[in-house]
Amino acid sequence: MNRVIAPGDRVMVTPIKNDITRKSYKATVIAWMSSGKLKVQPDGNKHQKSKLVNPDDVKKLADKQPLP
Repeated sequence: MNRVIAPGDRVMVTPIKNDITRKSYKATVIAWMSSGKLKVQPDGNKHQKSKLVNPDDVKKLADKQPLP
């Protein structure tokens, strides 16, 4: 597995704010933004909007799956 996070990769997001860990969730990386943040699409509800997250709060789970 490649250690670099790329669009299409599966990740676990664990937001940390003021040294408090928030609820973790799984997501798919959409893109790297010019600000250095990651744009991710959380799993679950497809109507849920994408989120911008700090890359320090992200752990890679799997590489992008190739098309069959």
